[in-house]
Formats: sequence, C-alpha cells, structure tokens
Amino acid sequence: MRYRQFLLIPAVLLCFAQIIIGQTKPQDCSDPKDPRVVAYVKEGLLEEDQNNFEAAINANKKILEIEPKNECALSTIAGLNGKVQNFEQEMLWAKRAIQANPKFVNAYINLGNAQGSLGDVIAAEQSFKKAAELEPKNPVPVYSLGALAEQQRKTPDAIEFYKKSVAIDPKFEDGYFGLSAMYANLKRFAEAKVALKKLLEINPNAQDAKEMLLEIEQEKP
Repeated sequence: MRYRQFLLIPAVLLCFAQIIIGQTKPQDCSDPKDPRVVAYVKEGLLEEDQNNFEAAINANKKILEIEPKNECALSTIAGLNGKVQNFEQEMLWAKRAIQANPKFVNAYINLGNAQGSLGDVIAAEQSFKKAAELEPKNPVPVYSLGALAEQQRKTPDAIEFYKKSVAIDPKFEDGYFGLSAMYANLKRFAEAKVALKKLLEINPNAQDAKEMLLEIEQEKP
C-alpha cells in the first residue's frame, strides 16, 4: 500500500506522505506472550484490514488494560489515529509510547508523521532523525525525511533521501515510488521509468507503479 497519490500531469500532488505504522509488526517489538494480548493483537489486525480503525484502536486499548506500558499497543494506537487523520491524538499516543520505551523507533516515526501533518516541520525532522539514529538500517526514517523535504518542495533533498532509503534496503518499494514521482516532476522521465521498473521487479503486482509507468510512456515514450 502506498500512502499518497501522485499525479503526473499537470504535476505531482505535494502533500505530507505518512508512513503509517499501525498494526504492522515493528522490527524491535517482541512477540506477545500473554494469550489475551495475542488475541487482541489478532482482533486489531482483523479490524484494521477491514478499515474498522476505531475498532482496531479499541482492541489495542484492551491490551493496555493488561499491559499499561505496552509500547507496541501505544504506538499502534498512534498510527491508527494517523490513518483517520486525528493527528493530535497520534502525537499524544506516540509520546506515550516513547515514554514507555525511549528507543522504540516506530513511535518516533508516528510522532514525526503527526508533527509533519500538523505543520511542525522542525519537530518532525528531529523525530525522524532520532528514529534514523536508533535504527540506521531501517529505510523508513530516511524515507520519511524525504517525504518531509517533498512537503517543503525541496525536491533535490527529497530525491537524496529516497535514494538513501533504497540504498539501505534495495527492496524498499516506497523509496523507488518516491524517486519516480520526483523525477517525473522534474521531467526526468528516463530516470522515473528506471525507478518504476525496479519497483516492478520487486513487486510485479504494484498497480500504482504500473499506472504511473504507463502514463509516463504515453507522455514520453
């Protein structure tokens, strides 16, 4: 799933591109041992898959009744609030997750997403840099810095961050998608096609990449 929409003509839609960390299992989060927590995690995943975000939030709140400092549940609630564009709540819950575990990377990403969406660019940048510092081999914080640069119409900076994200993880689809959109905005269509074709090598079923590639080839064969 991509977290924004791109328009090639007349221009790419510039908006803050959240990497939404909801129920996706965090890299630094251990598997729950309490069977009640396991059940609520599954419930939350099911509700989120069906776009029942409030129900997913409630499932994670039930986890907190059992484990009040469960950083995974706290950060998940933050990400789910981001999905429903309740950015103040996303920020609140992300801060609670950080209090529970100051080294929890996904919480900083959710915090940066909320800050960026609320227009606090400096704070968002600090949050994403902290996430990158904590987990330098994770492409998401660097990608998020690219999205933040894009929000500020700093296209060359966005390109460099997106390049870095795919250097960290050569199979990181969103990095290639971001690159293709930025190149297309600059009318560097050959480079945009290279990025899209690389994405499609990784995921041949990426419909958004197929559509963008087709549009580029129709515009600039």
